[in-house]
Amino acid sequence: MPIPDIAVAAQACRVDEEIAKQIGSLTLCDLQTQRNSFLPISRLPTETLAAIFIISARDYHNTRNGYPTRTVPDWVNVSYVCRHWRDVALNCATLWSYLFITSPRWTEELLARSKQAGLKLHAEGRGAGLFFVRRVMNHMERIQELHLNLPHMFKDNFLSSPAPRLQNLKITVGFQNEPPQQFSTLFDGDTPALRTLELSYCPVTWNSFTLNGLTTLDLRSVPSQFQQNMVEFLATLSCMQDLRHLYLNNALASTAGFLSSPEFHSFQKIDLPRLSRLLIIAPLSTVIAFLACINVPTKTEVRLDCGFEDGVSLDDYAPLFSVLTQRFSTSTSQALSSPTCRSLVIDLIGYREILTFSSLERDCDSFDLMLPQDWGCNTPLKIRARLFVSDTRSDLDCILGKISSFVPLMDVQSLHVINPPVLPAIWRRALGHLPDLRYLKLSSGDLPDLASVLSLTDITTSEGVEDQGGHTNRSPDRMLAPALEELELDDIFFWKRTKKDKCPVDVQALCDALATRKGSSGQLTITQCIERIRRGRSVQEKRFNTVGSWTNGRYCVVEKDKVT
Repeated sequence: MPIPDIAVAAQACRVDEEIAKQIGSLTLCDLQTQRNSFLPISRLPTETLAAIFIISARDYHNTRNGYPTRTVPDWVNVSYVCRHWRDVALNCATLWSYLFITSPRWTEELLARSKQAGLKLHAEGRGAGLFFVRRVMNHMERIQELHLNLPHMFKDNFLSSPAPRLQNLKITVGFQNEPPQQFSTLFDGDTPALRTLELSYCPVTWNSFTLNGLTTLDLRSVPSQFQQNMVEFLATLSCMQDLRHLYLNNALASTAGFLSSPEFHSFQKIDLPRLSRLLIIAPLSTVIAFLACINVPTKTEVRLDCGFEDGVSLDDYAPLFSVLTQRFSTSTSQALSSPTCRSLVIDLIGYREILTFSSLERDCDSFDLMLPQDWGCNTPLKIRARLFVSDTRSDLDCILGKISSFVPLMDVQSLHVINPPVLPAIWRRALGHLPDLRYLKLSSGDLPDLASVLSLTDITTSEGVEDQGGHTNRSPDRMLAPALEELELDDIFFWKRTKKDKCPVDVQALCDALATRKGSSGQLTITQCIERIRRGRSVQEKRFNTVGSWTNGRYCVVEKDKVT
């Protein structure tokens, strides 16, 4: 091994001594800073680190139920991690534009750190929140996003200054029993950058805003004196050519008179070429009139909730489906016979009928048309029909018979009946309307005698003649619901068969009936159902879940568990 050069060795010693002196002069904090500078996260570009901080602040801002509390948000801690992070945070004006309710001194600090960045504010207009909002309103020219939850509209209009940079505005006013007062125009009507407008219970003239650049309009529970008539509303809507999302929740009054007027029959339709989502919750006459007066793309997702209206029957829904037939067509030659309905929910609870039509198969559990997850799921059409009924409630087969006059039911593959009728005769006729039914769900009621309806062994003396129990003679080639793949019972009451009381309406009888359906296979799912058992003069109840399947003429239980 060669001997190292003496001069080189001496030079190395001097370097080591110099490094040692430097290290000796450093404090523990300096050493920690130098160590941190070698970590991979400390080598991120400043722009990348700032973007991460902004995402953290934005996510917090958007997920605190819309209105952050007065506590300092966690994302502020990024400025205390190390010297480098603090320098990046303090020099990122956008980070501090996500305002949060705090003390007056900190409010001024936030406004200073945000420099000239557009401000975003979510707050409640009461107590400290109202004080904070009033201070920020002095910088109205900088506000880009404003969400306010107000207990009531204040007599002193602190939202009167122009808002030239305002893009996103949401105001929710607490429900008031007293008639709302008239208020002056918000922001002096100067909102040229406005893109999203959401108002709930808000007693303002909403069309006084600058609306020609709007992409989202969401109006909920508009006070009656601030609702426009249909002609005025459509005129206002015609200037929103960039509109993509339109939600009208109890924002329009009944327009029964408009439907019968000459003005309706001569109305020139307005075009909304960019609309992708449309929700209307209004009386049936209003829904029909609105849809008849607009042109939207065939790919637009449509959600309709036709509220209770005096004198409206199921027959009155035929014009609605006629209008929808035209909406689904790009030209007269391409007109469809009617919109396709693959799922149907029928709610028969009380003196009302609520029917929900959906173009998506197995869309049987989502009743809230405002759920975010209900959008963007390839469901072009969903309709809820609300009806009052007389003391003599309509039978299920009568309802299906009326629907079939304007909506072909051969496309219905999923049916959910809430509080189902019990008599087998009703079910026999009802299932006759649904030849392609694959999924049947029953909930909240007593178990019908589906055993005699679905069984292939229930043969009586005369072809097509029903006895007092509703039993009808049929052969295997006349099997009802031949395509049935799944039967689900949820929160259904039934009796357990005993030696003394051989009740035919029990789960075992249903399982036996399903086992006779040779050539078909499927699944029976029971969730949160209640089994009643007679013990002398008393009745015991127990709740349980079961999953079973039938195939090749046999039925077997896959799993069963009791629910305490």
